[in-house]
Amino acid sequence: MEMDNRENQITSRQLMGILLSIQLGIGMLTLPADLSVVSGHDGWIPVLLYGIILTAVIALMMKLLNRYDNQSIFEINKYIYGKYIGWIFNLLIIAYFWYSSCLSFRIYINILHVQVLRTTPSLILDIFIILPIYYLTWNGLKYVSRITFLIYISLAFFLILFVLVLKDIRLTFLMPVGECGLEGIKAGIKPCVFAYLGYELIPIIYPEITNKQKAMKYSLFSNIIVTLFFLMLVLVTTSFFGEEMLKKSMYPIIKLSRSYKAIVIDRIDLLFIVFWLVSQSIAFTAYFSVTYYSMHKILKFTRKTLYLIVFTIITILLSNIPKSNSQLTIYNDIMTVSGFSFTILLIVSYFFSFIRKKGVR
Repeated sequence: MEMDNRENQITSRQLMGILLSIQLGIGMLTLPADLSVVSGHDGWIPVLLYGIILTAVIALMMKLLNRYDNQSIFEINKYIYGKYIGWIFNLLIIAYFWYSSCLSFRIYINILHVQVLRTTPSLILDIFIILPIYYLTWNGLKYVSRITFLIYISLAFFLILFVLVLKDIRLTFLMPVGECGLEGIKAGIKPCVFAYLGYELIPIIYPEITNKQKAMKYSLFSNIIVTLFFLMLVLVTTSFFGEEMLKKSMYPIIKLSRSYKAIVIDRIDLLFIVFWLVSQSIAFTAYFSVTYYSMHKILKFTRKTLYLIVFTIITILLSNIPKSNSQLTIYNDIMTVSGFSFTILLIVSYFFSFIRKKGVR
């Protein structure tokens, strides 16, 4: 069964929802703690700096896509690097997205298992969590994008949480500004690279965007929202806990939610976990769906249901390879390097497109 192109068509606004879901779902948990280790109380500086850099990168990436007539990075790679080298790059891109799918699924299941369902076997969680995601993927990217409106509800809750704890923050924890120096700011870029990952989906699903003239505007707007949110997240958690306590916190934002005592709600941290689980599930759904979509485009699947079942089973098996948080950290580093390498490829491809002009409109 061939994949219906109409099932994958999305708007630029829906693209923004997908980007927000991935970046906020994966990046918010560990970013403040990771930054406190390398940048101290100045972690907000690399967040702001990398957000500005990424704005330029996204603009450059959109310019690359606009140079070609409704083509994804898979077709562009073949135009620029030739059939065989381009095909190798395409396989590496698919491998990266599949890797990201497995890792984001492992992170999701790990938090769910540790924080909520401690006695439930991981395999049972895997099966029940992935079934609705399988259904959405089978129906196409259009249906995946329709659930991304939930990220705005989650985002609103997080902002409310920041407001509620404002009375307990200490701005002195942020002083003196710039104490970490240039080396600390430079070291803080690495955690930001991982937290901001998600924008690299744009060149994959670009041909499916129905109003491409607005794609750059919504992509940049998404990056601005993510940058402002991460900036508030790091500032609030640092000024609430202080950098020394922050370094010892695995998931600072969960700890922040536990620190606030509400009059009516006894365990507000559980409410936070529910909202985070929503955003993280959408992040995995997006990675999972885009990976299968990419494999279908490159490998030309003819039996949609069969290959999606096989893809789902293998994803579950691969996601269970990391067994501990220390292993997850190593796998996160691999994803960071891979995502950064993909970004470099996009930048290089933009400049090569002026040399090798095949396919340029």
